Amino acid sequence: MRRTIPTRRTATRGSLPSPNTQVVQLLVTASVCLIVMSFLPMIVLEVSEVNHEVSALLTHMTGANNHEEHHAPVITSAGGNSNSQKGSKSRTLPKQPQSSVPPPPPMKTTKDGRHIFDLTLDDLIPDPPQWDQKPVARGVAGRPLSQTPHVATARRAHLDCGDLAMDSLAYWNVGGEILQSPFATTQPHQQYVTFSPDRGGWNNVRMSLEIIFVIAAATGRTLVLPPKEPLYLMHHDKTNRYRGFGDFFPLEQLHPIVPVLSFQEFFTNNPHRPSVPSQMDEAAIHKAADHCDKRDASENACRHVFEYLEATGVHQNISAVHTCLIFDEMAYVTGKPPTNATILEHVQQVCGPTRDHVYFTQEMNDPDILFFAAGNKTFRLLTHFYGMIHFTNPVFDNYFRRFVRDYLHYHEAIYCAAGKIVKAIQKEAALLNANITDPKYAVSAEDGSGGYSALHVRRGDLQYKKVKIPAQEWYDNTKDVWYPKELLYIATDERDKSFFDDIRKHHELRFLDDYWELADLSSLDPNYMGMIDTIVASRGRAYAGTWFSTFSGYINRLRGYHGLSMQDSWYGFLPKKEAVHEWKLVNEFAYAYEWPDGWIGIDADVWPDRDKF
Repeated sequence: MRRTIPTRRTATRGSLPSPNTQVVQLLVTASVCLIVMSFLPMIVLEVSEVNHEVSALLTHMTGANNHEEHHAPVITSAGGNSNSQKGSKSRTLPKQPQSSVPPPPPMKTTKDGRHIFDLTLDDLIPDPPQWDQKPVARGVAGRPLSQTPHVATARRAHLDCGDLAMDSLAYWNVGGEILQSPFATTQPHQQYVTFSPDRGGWNNVRMSLEIIFVIAAATGRTLVLPPKEPLYLMHHDKTNRYRGFGDFFPLEQLHPIVPVLSFQEFFTNNPHRPSVPSQMDEAAIHKAADHCDKRDASENACRHVFEYLEATGVHQNISAVHTCLIFDEMAYVTGKPPTNATILEHVQQVCGPTRDHVYFTQEMNDPDILFFAAGNKTFRLLTHFYGMIHFTNPVFDNYFRRFVRDYLHYHEAIYCAAGKIVKAIQKEAALLNANITDPKYAVSAEDGSGGYSALHVRRGDLQYKKVKIPAQEWYDNTKDVWYPKELLYIATDERDKSFFDDIRKHHELRFLDDYWELADLSSLDPNYMGMIDTIVASRGRAYAGTWFSTFSGYINRLRGYHGLSMQDSWYGFLPKKEAVHEWKLVNEFAYAYEWPDGWIGIDADVWPDRDKF
């Protein structure tokens, strides 16, 4: 039998190498390991330095604001320094430094596809301690204490917002001197101011209310608030359509200057109130006393209340369009215009030639009830209180402007929610621009504003179509206002965020609902949202609003109360872009914007110069 001798084959890919080949491979591998080991300390040192660079960047991004020096860790060998001693046969790998800097917050995606930081309240930076101990003079609006004797006892307001200090949002003072008005009634019994509210949007209602409050304060009367009712465009609470002014303002703080009653208190618990005229339905008035409906056919129609108030009060035939209401001490007593040439010249300057100059007199103040039909189109009070009401003595002119600033501010809950959003936007801006060291991007240490800028873009029911411009036009008209890469907050009634894509190409954008969970907005009255938007927009470094919008105008006034310059306020409508960059004398009916007469120098006893605003 023939034996077959197998043929020897060469190794192919995938087959086992021969023993000789294995030996060679082992020798090569060992050599490479020795080479790598000799360079390992140098590699670790380089990686450690990179880690330190990243740690330093995160420290800046997360807003670390302490003043400690941070030194780069020194990576050493077993010999105690970074250069190993010659002849050393072994090395100890260095221990990696543990960074104390927290990582940046995680990101989340909004419904419209934007990526924003998912912040918590612990991420936010509170105001420095004792912010409310700062001087009450604020920015360009303030005056030295030597010029403001009536605010010598005043201090900045404090906001009780839990663990997050945000007193920088409070523009008003507390504890200032209360002056005795020379126009206050001297009757031994209580006298009243009653009114019907404006029928426009909230800011129109607020403007009218400020005028009525000033008149009540100046005349020393009790103010009777109308019943709660559905307010125009404030129908976001489906469980309760009725709102009164006490839902928005802390009216209990007003009592030292203006006692306030609800209509129900005035009508049901007041034995001295006027009788119901025989032609009126007293039961219907009772039904509408607490809250009422605007529909005349409703069983609790508001008309029953306002017809009663008009019938029992003395109607004041004044309106924002036609009236300049003047309080002069001599005219109040004599019933005649003053003869002092300086006063007459001042009145002509502030009231102008197009409105009636109406001097408030003792005779006008005699009736027990003064009624203002602000809900009637003919007698609307749609203007700013400081443009319609003038006191010829600057001591009282400024006093009543302080009264509006210090007492007619929104509830603390509104400011606390807005403050969380302001702090969050400032934090996000710092994270996004962590590599920018220019201090102009930072939050102001003086007033707590800035770190971002803001716009108010009105898109809804505004009847002035020419100012409702596309987003690209908004950007083209205002792009020189914003810093490169500056975060922009947009207060708006536009629900479709894609409308703003032409601005988003150039800037990170933020909106109110981006902070819904952080600020716990669902726990608040849904009608607060516009007020919160107003406050957040007012804290921007620069601001651009919608011309003709009283919402935009009020944002400028809030900025003015904080002492911010009007040189940093603009309008998106190009013909009016710089409308507030000049302090013009406004002596006619005006409501489309606000001007510095309302806030500059109002702590002093003299009218301010118009050189700094």
